[in-house]
Amino acid sequence: MPAISQHGSENETTMTPAQFDREKKYQAALSVARDMLRQGMIDEADFLRIESKLAEKFNPVFGGFLC
Repeated sequence: MPAISQHGSENETTMTPAQFDREKKYQAALSVARDMLRQGMIDEADFLRIESKLAEKFNPVFGGFLC
């Protein structure tokens, strides 16, 4: 069963379980980094470096579009 499906459209889009797992892990890790930024534990430059490394590691499907 696909994790995401747009039923009724000509260009049906599905996300594999592996893609969904990578997306979940990326979003969870990014959420921690955002909290650290909000709390002043890291600065914007640190956050951007972390975001880049996480994107490299997890290769998210949606990535920052869900912010």
